[in-house]
Amino acid sequence: VDLCLVILQLLNLPLIKVLHLLIECLTLIDDSTNSILHTDKYSELETCIAMNSTLLEMKLQFKMNNNPIANQKIVTNVINGVTKNKTITSFSLEVDADSSPLSEGTIEHLLKENHTLQTLKLN
Repeated sequence: VDLCLVILQLLNLPLIKVLHLLIECLTLIDDSTNSILHTDKYSELETCIAMNSTLLEMKLQFKMNNNPIANQKIVTNVINGVTKNKTITSFSLEVDADSSPLSEGTIEHLLKENHTLQTLKLN
């Protein structure tokens, strides 16, 4: 499953206001095969979330694989996109992974920069 492409396709639905997505047994493509392509894809995901003007609520639940670098990229770019978004009022992120998929300072940046969130759940 290419998680970035799945989320991008869902976010491109023109009238989507609520996105609840549960992904289990996630297998991400190995970043070592084409790191430029993957970096662009993660950046595109972040930008798409940030620029989406119809989305009000996002709930993502991931059962992550054993690729901590890919896990960190996807989670960090999703949170960075929400940080920049001006319409999302409810954000929930639940991650089941062997190691923490968060980059240092990601949550602090979200709390400092996003002023539209009314509900936040991180697990």
